[in-house]
Amino acid sequence: MSDHYCDLTQTAASHLQTAVFYEIKDMPRGEIASILFSEDPAIVLHSLNLQLRNNLRWDISRTAAGHWLTVIHRAEDVPPTDVLDALKRDHKRLDAMFSQVIHLTDQNHLVQAHAIMRAFVEGLQRHLAVEHGILAKAIRTQPNALGQDPTAAMMQEHNEILNQSIMIESSFEEDDASSSSISPLLAILAGYLSKHEYREESTVFPIWTGAINQAPADARAALFAQVLATLDGTL
Repeated sequence: MSDHYCDLTQTAASHLQTAVFYEIKDMPRGEIASILFSEDPAIVLHSLNLQLRNNLRWDISRTAAGHWLTVIHRAEDVPPTDVLDALKRDHKRLDAMFSQVIHLTDQNHLVQAHAIMRAFVEGLQRHLAVEHGILAKAIRTQPNALGQDPTAAMMQEHNEILNQSIMIESSFEEDDASSSSISPLLAILAGYLSKHEYREESTVFPIWTGAINQAPADARAALFAQVLATLDGTL
């Protein structure tokens, strides 16, 4: 594992986020960026991480000189830190699989696309087993000002996504299956998935995070292990 070092202690606060971005934007898997700051960089890093779709992880320590040394990793180089981190990573994994299905279908490689679509459906079912079967059952949410329960809305959207996914997977098995018949279905589902993930991560995930953080440490650890085993298919 290689290490890239950069001293930003003389960089103006207004330019820090941009400076960090250019230091890590091409960082490959397995590489570490060690960056020295004159002030606590937590706010800068969290803001940058939002821009980069939560793809960074870091550790911050103080040096003998009073500076802030931050070791930055790509998220996939370190294990997930908690339940919601694991779910967000699984979102990205499923998104990547679905993008492969779209690309292969557009190239008329239907056999390969079908195989990945089948794996996508299986992964989606495991993901929903966590969100429906574990978290939604354990953590109750209250209706908002419009009388809408965010968890109920999420589960309804999940059922629609799963039904559409299963229907598309079956479409590959039709005798007259073709790129022109399946690609429009994939495009519709892609748009729905993107909107759903944003709503879920911005409305339900913060509620779940708050509830999990209030639980005793041993309960959090047991839940985390259960979620990881369910996502991996080992439970």
